[in-house]
Amino acid sequence: MSNELHLNRRHLLLGSSAGAAALALGACSRTDGGGDGGLLGEAQDGGTIRVAYADEAPYAYTGDDGAVTGQSVDTQVYLLDQLGIKADQIEWKLTEWDSLITGLGTNHDMVIAGMYITPERCEAVAFANPDYVMPDALMTMAGNPGGYTDFNTMAEGDGVIGVMNGTSEHEIADKTFGEDRINVQANLDSLILELKAGRCDAIALTSANLRLAAESDPEVEVSEGFWLIDPDTGEDIIGAGAAVFQPSDSDFRDAVNEELDKLLADDAKWEELTSPYGFTLDENHPEGLTAEDLCPDTYQ
Repeated sequence: MSNELHLNRRHLLLGSSAGAAALALGACSRTDGGGDGGLLGEAQDGGTIRVAYADEAPYAYTGDDGAVTGQSVDTQVYLLDQLGIKADQIEWKLTEWDSLITGLGTNHDMVIAGMYITPERCEAVAFANPDYVMPDALMTMAGNPGGYTDFNTMAEGDGVIGVMNGTSEHEIADKTFGEDRINVQANLDSLILELKAGRCDAIALTSANLRLAAESDPEVEVSEGFWLIDPDTGEDIIGAGAAVFQPSDSDFRDAVNEELDKLLADDAKWEELTSPYGFTLDENHPEGLTAEDLCPDTYQ
């Protein structure tokens, strides 16, 4: 990643669109939280904690052996262990993405899904600080025949961009590419088929997703990482993921943040936890970025 990309991490905006479901929590918590005991106290006393994930590699997903794994899983399980909460106390709850926030307090107590921190989501939940940042990238056919290097530069030409429906890339493409230059598909597999058929010239998505897909496919290649740029403000859109709690469990969130600070100061340990999933210090370490940085008006 370039030095410019590192410096631009401080120009903060949204990580991804939240959707209407992110604006309200479900029913009340199973604990009062925030005071003596609460969810943190129960868990540290050996109680079960219900944790939701949405089966999205490389962040949190069900592995071939049936175990829940991923960058966010390994990182957060490590942090919980530092708080005296063991892996066998976690009850994993495979959950639809749209229910991760609305199910807090009813279906589950915490979310470990690599969820991006956005101002809209911060209105509803208490985010821990980011444990990773994730730039976007472009996937092209091998050799990159169009010479595309980033999303916004590509918009200035005449190439067709492939995007997943409902993603931040889709949202920004609607503002920067003509309608006839956007190929929208439901998933990455479909987009790759469109790319190979010549119906789009590049695919825009997070670099981790694209690199994972390209590992065993010599027909495609992936660009260097870059930040999307908001066409309305000219600011970089920083994708940063973190654990999610109910606002009433902010004490739990704060305890996780204390352990996360220690982890982020230990490059070797952070890399040990994240590198098996393709994360690197240069591109994905959050470098002191906080949830409050990303949600200056809605952080709780």
